[in-house]
Amino acid sequence: MKSLMFVAPGQLRFDEVDAPTIVDGKDALVRPLAATTCDLDHHVIADKTPFSGFGPFPLGHECVGTVVEVGPDCTDVAVGDVVGVAWHIACGTCAQCELGHTASCLLHGDAQYGLPVNGAWGGTFDELIRVPYADFNLAKLPAGVDPVHLASIGDNLALGWETVMPTVAQITAPKVAVFGGTGSIGLYCVDVAVHCAGARTVYYDDDPVRMKVAEQLGAEVHDIHGKREKDFHLAVDAGCNPERLRKALLSVMPEGHVNSVGIYFDDVQLPLLALYQRGVHFHNGKGHARPNMTPTLEAVAAGKLHPELVTSSLHTWEEIPTVLTSDGPGHKPIFVLEN
Repeated sequence: MKSLMFVAPGQLRFDEVDAPTIVDGKDALVRPLAATTCDLDHHVIADKTPFSGFGPFPLGHECVGTVVEVGPDCTDVAVGDVVGVAWHIACGTCAQCELGHTASCLLHGDAQYGLPVNGAWGGTFDELIRVPYADFNLAKLPAGVDPVHLASIGDNLALGWETVMPTVAQITAPKVAVFGGTGSIGLYCVDVAVHCAGARTVYYDDDPVRMKVAEQLGAEVHDIHGKREKDFHLAVDAGCNPERLRKALLSVMPEGHVNSVGIYFDDVQLPLLALYQRGVHFHNGKGHARPNMTPTLEAVAAGKLHPELVTSSLHTWEEIPTVLTSDGPGHKPIFVLEN
């Protein structure tokens, strides 16, 4: 089968590799229908991460697909099911998984698709993917919903739900600020905040394309370099930029929350005295996809979420290397694998 390989910064190629097989009775094999990039992938390709020096390795950890084979111990998923694949490898039964911390599985740690971390699991731009603990790690897609625009359900799309809903669900008339910059995650957060949390949502950015999408999703849109309000219940740092992080940290009301989805590979100076004085709750960490995929899919099926508005472009599978190494791949390109 063909596997998309990250070779070096700015270099991607398809390699012919052995197709995965069922190794354990709880495994399933999934053929992608559509796959997309996590915001992190663009940084890897652009030589902005420590992973960028470790090629070649398979790239990609977001896709939806069709189950083509299951192990004898699978009881929930079946051949023919159309599913989303969680980006992380999780057993589903350890103490951390039972707490919902599936990206911190005690058996598999940081293991995931698409990066050379704790095992070789391939990538979601492969033509066939082995999914362990398939009954747990696969989420069936709702009937009647176009699977293509759900390609990000196993990471960024579910992260939009995780970043917003647990924090503001019990607040009457919540106010949410989203500081954009990384690509798609901030826009998924806007969609959740506006249409699931019922929040007054303000989106700050300086990219006209993302700002237009945020406006279409129902947010008030402002230039991130201008004035900002400072009384939000929740501010989302989706900028992966220390200056934007600082603005998010200083934009919430006393005892407000700042949830950061950015990955900072270098130490960042924080305004700790100002945070102390206001009593700011700050969270930064990996997205625990699997427990958040189900409520996200339910919201999509109910017509509350609009992932198709976040999709920046659609392409054929063969175009992946060209598009992703171009000067303008877009914030959420989706690639479709024909049967």
